Amino acid sequence: MTIPLVHSINKLGISMSFNINYSLNDIPIHYTFYSIFQLLLKKNQFKKFTKKDVITVLSNGYIQKFFIKKNSILKKLNIENDSDFISESIIKRYLYKNDLWIIFQIPTHNIKMILISIIGFIRKLRKLLITNIRKHFLELKFIFKLEIYIQKLRIIARKNKNFSIGINDVFHMYEQFIYTEKIRYVRKNRRGLYITGFQDIFLENFDIVIITSFNEGVIPPNHDNKSFIPFDILQINNINEDFYFHHFTRIIQFSKQTYLIYKNQPDEINSGEKSRFIYRMEINSKIYTEKKNKLLEPIFPVRSEKQSIVIYKTKSIIYCLHELINKGLSPSSIHLYNYNPLLFYYKKILKLNDPENTSYKKKVGKIIHKILKILYDPIKGNWITIDCIHKMKINYESIIKKVLLKREEIIEGNNMFFYYIIKNYIENFISWDEKIIKNGHKIFLKEIECEAYAILNIGSKKVNLHGIIDRIDEYDGIIRILDYKIGVSKIKEINISSKNIENIFYDTNHAKIMQLLIYVYLWFKSSISKKNNKKPLIIGIVSPEESGNILQVPINIFNLQKRNITYEDYKINVLPFLIKRISDILDPNIPIIETIY
Repeated sequence: MTIPLVHSINKLGISMSFNINYSLNDIPIHYTFYSIFQLLLKKNQFKKFTKKDVITVLSNGYIQKFFIKKNSILKKLNIENDSDFISESIIKRYLYKNDLWIIFQIPTHNIKMILISIIGFIRKLRKLLITNIRKHFLELKFIFKLEIYIQKLRIIARKNKNFSIGINDVFHMYEQFIYTEKIRYVRKNRRGLYITGFQDIFLENFDIVIITSFNEGVIPPNHDNKSFIPFDILQINNINEDFYFHHFTRIIQFSKQTYLIYKNQPDEINSGEKSRFIYRMEINSKIYTEKKNKLLEPIFPVRSEKQSIVIYKTKSIIYCLHELINKGLSPSSIHLYNYNPLLFYYKKILKLNDPENTSYKKKVGKIIHKILKILYDPIKGNWITIDCIHKMKINYESIIKKVLLKREEIIEGNNMFFYYIIKNYIENFISWDEKIIKNGHKIFLKEIECEAYAILNIGSKKVNLHGIIDRIDEYDGIIRILDYKIGVSKIKEINISSKNIENIFYDTNHAKIMQLLIYVYLWFKSSISKKNNKKPLIIGIVSPEESGNILQVPINIFNLQKRNITYEDYKINVLPFLIKRISDILDPNIPIIETIY
């Protein structure tokens, strides 16, 4: 919304100040690099330059301004060439002594030379832009960020000897860079409008404040109902809502008049419902409010939907896939491919680490798994008894503090928040086992946080499947494979018919069940299972309820009454679909297509 808003205000001749995050995709110099990539992509495809792409690059505003300045080269290329292609020798004749020549020399299959050449061009362009920093502030910010990004790719390429990628891959990474990175743009003007983000701090008074997109789900942002944080702790802290409402009331206090603009019709961005903060303010606040309805018609054309990135499996990609299945393919890798094949490509093929920080949910999950392993590991290979439970109840708090604090002596900040979440989960988990034992059931703990491996033969390929199984026990004589879930579960039971099993290996909503079904294969192939003649087993998810109590969500396979999975049932009804899913991932004829959510 920033660009059309600024455009409209500018037309009115009103001066503006900015303190906003600016999308790289909206900065014009992006199209200079985009046209260069298109030139190189076509060169890679046809093994020569297309006339159309050469002219597009040479006609670009920044190229014209800083590199060729006159259109004489363009005219000569048009006159001398009737063909759709232009030879490198003709381009060399006109651009050999020009700094642009570095672009036309880039080899499309040599990753090292591609990255070095792009950095070389960036530095030449930067030298020209830096002569007028004030005028080219955004462009300079853009190329500084791009150079750092390309330098990181150079480091990765240098460290990984098998990093065999070409111009197609570099272009896809450039696209990822463009759509994820932003620039903080600050421009001060003592008069006129001050444009900033909702969460930015106000340090001075304003006569009028206008907040746009004041719809439910935008302010405050949507909160995940499947939060890993127990319901009672969420109520105590009220983190999401209280933070935004406090900030909202602070904005009102610092302004004489506040206008809240929201849509009352749903669209792709919001629900069409006004923010709950408006209701809260109307009911609880003494602030005078007045409602005005305006019919607004769109004045800007709607942008077409983003096209999915498609990557065809080259020999180097197929080589990396085979290397992956040799080293080990996990359920999480298959889930990543199901969620978004492009992310799988970045992480598993290109070995690019996720730039985002680990989420609180993952951090808490890892800590809980570690604590449960410490608590239950001494019982492994034995029956869980009331005495064992009592010992864990005495020790669990000190173990949580030891794991959470490490070297610190005082629990504070985020650690304090984590402490109560983890303590709540561990306490309820131990009580869950205690209740089962007191009800007369017997549990023999076989494995905890078990690293399991097995070979799966798919044609001539040997796939090394692996995973960490949270818990394997024997419940009243029946083997049970359990997976811990940190988030709240409202489902008491999961039923899967034979018709839906294939969908489990493709649908991201069934990630936990898919994980458990792969664990079943790993267990059946284990030496312990073979000694027991591959005894039938059951699978389940251990998850907290909204009250915080732990429950096991049983999973019924094949029909509503059958929980036990035999090896024969698995081999006939489940294994073919697991093989098919992995075969599709490895199939050289099935491209990697980005999933757009």
